Amino acid sequence: MIKPYWFLEDPIDEEHKYYILMDFLTKAKNSFGKKGFEKHFKEILTVRKDLESFDKKTEFTQRTLANMTEVDKEIFYNKLDKNLDYVDEIERIVKGSIKTIDQFLEENSETADKYNSLVDVESYCNKYNLWDQGFLVVRKPDEEFMKVFTWFFSPIKIGTEESVALLMTEMLDPQCETTTEISKIKGFLKSNIKDFSDKFDCVLIADVSKSVDLETGTDIGKEKSIEIILKNFRLD
Repeated sequence: MIKPYWFLEDPIDEEHKYYILMDFLTKAKNSFGKKGFEKHFKEILTVRKDLESFDKKTEFTQRTLANMTEVDKEIFYNKLDKNLDYVDEIERIVKGSIKTIDQFLEENSETADKYNSLVDVESYCNKYNLWDQGFLVVRKPDEEFMKVFTWFFSPIKIGTEESVALLMTEMLDPQCETTTEISKIKGFLKSNIKDFSDKFDCVLIADVSKSVDLETGTDIGKEKSIEIILKNFRLD
């Protein structure tokens, strides 16, 4: 896996970065059709998401930032400051890299389809006409914003086997300011979530200590589910 800030490292040269990216993609492609290909394919998608995020707001995705060490974050921001005179070149590198990855994914669409079919997720609630879904709001002491997760039950098909799982994904934008009043939380959710239904009336409130690892909750989302399932189940 290359560093998230690979395109900011010296030299800031579009052709040089193209060969760096192609080397990364070629190594990943060598795993296609083999056991464990999904890890390398996921890395490609992560690199693309980070490039797209950087192109839009000069920042990596929340998941990547959460996984970066403080040292890596410091290196990233230092490289940003150092390369202020190369903004146009960096922009060309980023946009060109996104196009290169998109072309690569299109050329390897069969592998992409296989990756996306590893875990089949659908709404358990809609399938069985249930309303067992809602939001988990985690209030962490001394923090300005709360963690808000949507949750629902879903059948997850792994090969021919089907089981039911609880899926949760964190709402990263907009963030919910800390409050102790459930009415304010519900108001926030209704104001900021598209197609919010009154049937989503289950809001679980949890106060947690600073020692709790909130990544555990985030990791239950579908993207991470693929990785977790592949580590624990055999796919025929």
